[in-house]
Amino acid sequence: MAEDKTLDQRLIGAAEREGAKRLFSWLIGGGIGVVAPILLMIIAVIAGLSLLAGIGQWAAGFFGPSPPAIATPMSRPAEWLSIASQDAAINGVPNVVALAAIEQASDGEAYGDRYYCSNQQSAGEACSKAYHPGVLGIGSHNVRTLGIGYGLFGLGSHSHLIPKNQDPHSVSWNVSTGLRALGQYLTGDWKSGLTAFHAADQAPPGWQSAGYADTIRSLVQQYDAGPQLGAWALAPWSHKTGQFTDPGHSPEWVFAVGSAPTGLRGSHAWKPPTVEMVKNPKTGKLTKKVIPHDLSYTDLSGPIQVWGTEKSGHNVPFTSSAVSGSAVPVWAGGTVWGARVPLTGPDALKSITARWPDGAIDTIPWPEAAGGGGGTVWHLLSNPQALKKWWPDIGIAAQKAGAGMPSLTQFEDASGAVMLHESGGIPNLYANGDTSGAYGLMQIEPATAQGLPGYYPGARHNPQENLILGAELLAELYHQTGSWHMAFAEYYYGSLPPGYQPGMTWSQVSALYDFVPAGGNSETVAAYADQMVAEMHVVAQEAPKS
Repeated sequence: MAEDKTLDQRLIGAAEREGAKRLFSWLIGGGIGVVAPILLMIIAVIAGLSLLAGIGQWAAGFFGPSPPAIATPMSRPAEWLSIASQDAAINGVPNVVALAAIEQASDGEAYGDRYYCSNQQSAGEACSKAYHPGVLGIGSHNVRTLGIGYGLFGLGSHSHLIPKNQDPHSVSWNVSTGLRALGQYLTGDWKSGLTAFHAADQAPPGWQSAGYADTIRSLVQQYDAGPQLGAWALAPWSHKTGQFTDPGHSPEWVFAVGSAPTGLRGSHAWKPPTVEMVKNPKTGKLTKKVIPHDLSYTDLSGPIQVWGTEKSGHNVPFTSSAVSGSAVPVWAGGTVWGARVPLTGPDALKSITARWPDGAIDTIPWPEAAGGGGGTVWHLLSNPQALKKWWPDIGIAAQKAGAGMPSLTQFEDASGAVMLHESGGIPNLYANGDTSGAYGLMQIEPATAQGLPGYYPGARHNPQENLILGAELLAELYHQTGSWHMAFAEYYYGSLPPGYQPGMTWSQVSALYDFVPAGGNSETVAAYADQMVAEMHVVAQEAPKS
């Protein structure tokens, strides 16, 4: 019995030990099964946060501090005040209404087309993207575009105003046509006239145009409130540092534009007057009281003087692009003020001030606007190193082709401007593909090259000879016309415009050149010539002359 008891005790002890082992193993196994997912979740969260932190740091380069917005959105359309005022006066439209219409249609951008969508929304990029799927495929395929309003005045794609072969983005044509059409509707009640204009010449058929007139009225009142001044720089903005990028600490182009109400106040009926019956408190009789509904406005004017103030307190005068011989680069038809000023360092620009004819003054702090030209300022000397590299060869080309030129220095500047614009200093460039055959630094076509004095087979493909051929062509055109505008226009288009008569001024000829040539081009001949004259003046300042 004693042995059986001892055996039982040994068996129980072994069972207890085995049970303990199994319990321990189960606890460990079960614990891992429970704890492991929790640990994996913790690890995943930590890894995800680390990844997001990395992505956030990477994305900061794109979504870091944004450039300050332009001082006021209403200052942007004021770039077109000069051209709009001329046509507005001809067509009986107050220029304040002209700018309001430009702002509503395009925000003052010559290519700021307005899309009209079937969901009754209208805008530029925002509306055009509404019917395109996004990155994740999110987008309404049921939304479609009903029409497009082209150019500064938003002239409708369906409109009878746009003839065949007419580029609706042409600034002078677009503004004059839009104001002529608008003037025909403003002979009576303004509200109904503006609504009719929008329905007939801007929006697609069937579009709800009821709110257009009220929008214009609101914009007119804002223009009427006081000076509108804005500015921007032709320098890149760094999202990482939140500053303009200016590693060389050299002066950069800064532009300003604005408008202000000046002159006599006027008014137009917004809607027919209403009649209210008013009770006389003394007699108790009812009398008629006519309540007019007028839209008051004052005429608008551009600044007559603009200057910048540096941190040192030194004032830097800005020059108007409308001044003859000005080097301030602008789109043809627009008028801005510009100066080259430091954007960093102790002499950096601190503020910009404008003065108007009636004495009104407005000052905005700097930086007050986004870097870059926003689409309306010509980017000059995009490759200054190319100008430096090829300048000795440009001088040789000008010497060889410049016999009889009134100024060899001007001829060098003109040749350098053509090279920079046509090729950016790339010697083997086919700018428009192989369609025209234009090649090299001066983009000389084969047929054109064969008629030039310095031609020989293969000359176009030698960079120095290409410069000489381009200079010969430019000299020939200048001798024929006696005008740099005309020489540049013919260099671009290849011939004089239909209707040209000897003795015409450039303003007369530019109207004939208001079209975009075929062959992969994107700007009118007149705009090209105006731009090249401006670039020629800038090259005169920037070229590495001894």
